[in-house]
Amino acid sequence: MSVRRTARAVTVLAVTALLAGCAGEPSVWTHNQQDDCERRGGVWRTTLGFCEFQSGGAGSM
Repeated sequence: MSVRRTARAVTVLAVTALLAGCAGEPSVWTHNQQDDCERRGGVWRTTLGFCEFQSGGAGSM
C-alpha cells in the first residue's frame, strides 16, 4: 500500500507543478476589444465602449 501512496503523491506533485507553471504572467497574445478593433482598421471609442468603422462608400456612383 505504501507504493500506491507514494505514486499518488508523486502524481499530485507533478500535476500541481504543471498547473503552477501555467499560472504565471498573462500571455503577450492576450487580446482585448480595443486591440481587435484597431487590428481590423477601426477606431476604438473609449468613452462609448465600441468600435467605429468608416463607411466603404459602396452606395455612391
